[in-house]
Amino acid sequence: MKILLVGNPNVGKTTLFNALTGAHASTGNYCGVTVGAVERPSRYSGADIVCDLPGLYSFDGMSMEEKLAGEYIEKERKKGDFLVVLVADAATLPRSFSLFRALAERKIPTVYALTMCKKFRRRGGKIDCGALAKELGIPCLEVDALRKRSARAFAAALSAIRPADCVPRADKIGERTGQVRGYLPARAGGRKIDDFFLNGFAALPAFFFAAGLVFFIAFGKGMPGDLGKRGMEWLFDVLSDAAGRHISSPAVRSLVCDGLIAGAGGVFSFLPQIALVYLFLGILEESGFMSVFAFMTDGLFAKFGLSGRAAFSVLLGYGCTAAAISSTRGLENKRVQRRAAAALFFVPCSAKLPVCLTLLSSVFENAFLGAVLLYLLGTGMGLLAAAFSGGEEGDFVMELTEICLPDPFSLAKKLIFRVGQFIIKVSTTVLVFTVAVWFLSSFSFSGPVPAEESFLARICGILRYAFYPMGVTDWRAAFAAVSGLIAKENIAGMLAVFFPEGISLSFPAACAYLAFVALLPPCVSALTACARELGARTAAEYAVFQTLFAFLCAYLVYFLLSGGAAAGLAVLILAGAFFALRKGLRKGAGKLRKIRKKRERKEET
Repeated sequence: MKILLVGNPNVGKTTLFNALTGAHASTGNYCGVTVGAVERPSRYSGADIVCDLPGLYSFDGMSMEEKLAGEYIEKERKKGDFLVVLVADAATLPRSFSLFRALAERKIPTVYALTMCKKFRRRGGKIDCGALAKELGIPCLEVDALRKRSARAFAAALSAIRPADCVPRADKIGERTGQVRGYLPARAGGRKIDDFFLNGFAALPAFFFAAGLVFFIAFGKGMPGDLGKRGMEWLFDVLSDAAGRHISSPAVRSLVCDGLIAGAGGVFSFLPQIALVYLFLGILEESGFMSVFAFMTDGLFAKFGLSGRAAFSVLLGYGCTAAAISSTRGLENKRVQRRAAAALFFVPCSAKLPVCLTLLSSVFENAFLGAVLLYLLGTGMGLLAAAFSGGEEGDFVMELTEICLPDPFSLAKKLIFRVGQFIIKVSTTVLVFTVAVWFLSSFSFSGPVPAEESFLARICGILRYAFYPMGVTDWRAAFAAVSGLIAKENIAGMLAVFFPEGISLSFPAACAYLAFVALLPPCVSALTACARELGARTAAEYAVFQTLFAFLCAYLVYFLLSGGAAAGLAVLILAGAFFALRKGLRKGAGKLRKIRKKRERKEET
């Protein structure tokens, strides 16, 4: 039997899904976290498959994820042998009655699962699941998905329920949308913390102050993040020295010390700083401030053809671009989704931090200022990309969530999972790539050779010419930058392998190289996510356009900083012409589509 977790947005469906299946699907205290149907085998008896669906209020919802959830339920209804678990927050139970009536009208077997009951009772609410079950005509169960004992008891109760006994009657609720027997709402009243954050003069300054504080703690000189990074570097230096003393073979010593340890250490050393950024994003997600930020920035995003809901995706993009692009399915329509994806291609993810911080050390004495400029540059370019995509913004409809202190257990679990994913990625993809590159840069057909005579040097002989206009003449630096198209962590690994003493570039070249890396398209995972959401052609167009744009910007930065103002102006003119031509072609294609549609309508009539 398949269990479908259904309910309004932000009521705890995904948290319950993780508890029942042992999955690590993303959760958060804001609407629209789940944007697609996710299925996993149940870890408990009584159900074969558990499916987590996006939040919906009705079967004829406006947003893309609501339509997806409604279509999925209808498809399963035709198959049979399933049970809908209608998840509802105890504090907002009456909001789920509209969806309950829709399920009853379709004669869909349903069980109510009430979450956050302890919190509801502490605020003065009263709830009696037995009385509710009699009133509604279906089983009603309490569950605290963050506690294993409660989740286990809930699964056991589900296994004893037969779907045939859970078909609700549409007349059980009737026209009532408020109080039912067994349910007494909590005391109404405003909360000072919500009033504070919904104040336009307080919310955004508080967010930017908190973000600046986190950046300072993570990247400021002598701060915890910087000290953690130095500690990791010292640890890998000790490990490399120890390995070098115990390995007698020069080839094996080079592989272990110059390939494995140098490559992995060049990325792992940034783990403390990345963990602090992950912690900040987790606090935003779990506290409910994400929805407040989306609400307060809707006017700003509207100027770029987006809505406030795009704020969710932008903030997620600082962690992982692939996850952020997948979240755009929760936006209003495909046009807005395309513009949001175009913006996210520029938003700097956590994977860009290691390489950018490596390069920032040669440009800025204090990496804190450089990191702030990196995020401002990437986000600003992303918003401009969305604006150039054209079109009007979508309608902004969103339910504000309640501001609260994050649950320490949930926050720690999310942080450990994200840090673990980073470690796994570096230990697999990045490490394998680093070892392969070490081999290609250390050997030729004649055996071990210097890097300038290796396989890789011959392969990358032409690539370096594309980097000459930005002052970078070393093929190793060129290859390191391009390797970021697979995974951004590769760049830091390659720089550590090729330049163990640190890359040496002039100030204009270092700034140009940094601009290129910062504006480079996201990794293969993000491109795959974009192809899944918008099609392979759109993903390829975005990637090619952004790569060309990154080269143009890098050339412009180098020419301006090296005194070539005339050449820089020429590059700027070419870039403007490129943008204008692209926008003109898009408008022309749009007009052609409209003309074709009009002709088709005339032919039909």
